[in-house]
Amino acid sequence: RQVFAKRLSQKRGSLVIYVGGLAELFRSSSRCETVFLRGRKGFIRLALSTGADVVPVYMFGNTTVLSVLKAGPLASLSRSVGVSITLFWGRFGLPVPKPVKLTYARGRPLGLPHIPEPTSADVDYWHAEYCKRLTELFD
Repeated sequence: RQVFAKRLSQKRGSLVIYVGGLAELFRSSSRCETVFLRGRKGFIRLALSTGADVVPVYMFGNTTVLSVLKAGPLASLSRSVGVSITLFWGRFGLPVPKPVKLTYARGRPLGLPHIPEPTSADVDYWHAEYCKRLTELFD
């Protein structure tokens, strides 16, 4: 959070955050696109407090680029240490992406206001707006 806040307050460039985190990694598959957003509001709070904007983006086919070993206790172990502990492979059994078609969908920026100390109501409102716009992109 501190690193992201510092970077966003500099008003240079942009950041990409995979909001779904480890849960999304371990629950998605090449057959099922899954997004974990319901309880993920920290990125909205951070954007509001730093004056950064948020752009909804979805990458269709991203779950087919690499195969991931998700069996056994890997998910709970990863969660407890805060980093993904898993094996992944792609082309030729190596950590090289498979040659698959990806489709990038990008929406318009939400137009977030700068609120140095956003309330829960502020965060809930803009999180709901983000979820709505991401759903529109997906559909």
